[in-house]
Amino acid sequence: MNIGIIGLGLIGGSIGLGLRKSNFGDKFIGTDSNEKNASYAVKLGIVDEIIPLQDLIMQSSVIILSIPVDGIEKILPSLLNRISADTVILDTGSTKYDICNRVYSHPKRSRFVATHPIAGIENSGPISADSDLFYQKSCIICDSELSDPDAIFIAKKIYSLMKMRMIYIPSKEHDLYIAYISHLPHVVSFALASTVLKKFKNEEKIFNNMMGSGLDSTTRLAKSKPETWLPIFISNRDNLIRAIDFYIDHLEIFRNYLINKEFHNIDQYMKKANNIKDKKYV
Repeated sequence: MNIGIIGLGLIGGSIGLGLRKSNFGDKFIGTDSNEKNASYAVKLGIVDEIIPLQDLIMQSSVIILSIPVDGIEKILPSLLNRISADTVILDTGSTKYDICNRVYSHPKRSRFVATHPIAGIENSGPISADSDLFYQKSCIICDSELSDPDAIFIAKKIYSLMKMRMIYIPSKEHDLYIAYISHLPHVVSFALASTVLKKFKNEEKIFNNMMGSGLDSTTRLAKSKPETWLPIFISNRDNLIRAIDFYIDHLEIFRNYLINKEFHNIDQYMKKANNIKDKKYV
């Protein structure tokens, strides 16, 4: 079985390494618009060789589509047009509704499995790829009823080998939930980083001598690549606007407590927020 990977960055690269570690697949072939990524992917053993997209489509039993979500939405119909009847395509995009809607009526829709392996770090590129990136994380499979049983089996096999848990939800629901638990935290991180940089743009001593772990951990996500996240924000725009509005409401509650010196309410507010530690995160 040949595994074709389109997009050899952090996620595509980590999937390649994870499947190699599990001895799944006979040959790994890849393509990437970034020549440096492609070169590193071969050197790091993520893929055996880099080949043109058309050749990858013809030679792959499974195609893993791991590029920004706008690219997935654009290329997926063309891939489905050209694959053989038994080829399986998986995508790894962190928005799902627009992608799924794009190919809803495609004659080969059933050969596509919409997946979102929830894992990642702020660093990017194949050099950051890790075979254990997905260990004990969750993988969401969306609109599974539209995919052939054998295609779902392959998707489950791939992610199970990397020790992921499967969750099945509709693509529209996925995008609503993920706006709050993934996309909003990135917005907050970008906004906080921009706030501090703007406020202290000419005061390097702040960053050299006074920057603590709180700011560092809270702005970690702001180091993520804009070319990855802008398409995500665009794709999930409506849900994200509502999430930001809800977040602003909570900031205003906290701000008003401070203005009115309602310190007891701040104490209760923080104690309620402490309950997040009881929510299981892996």
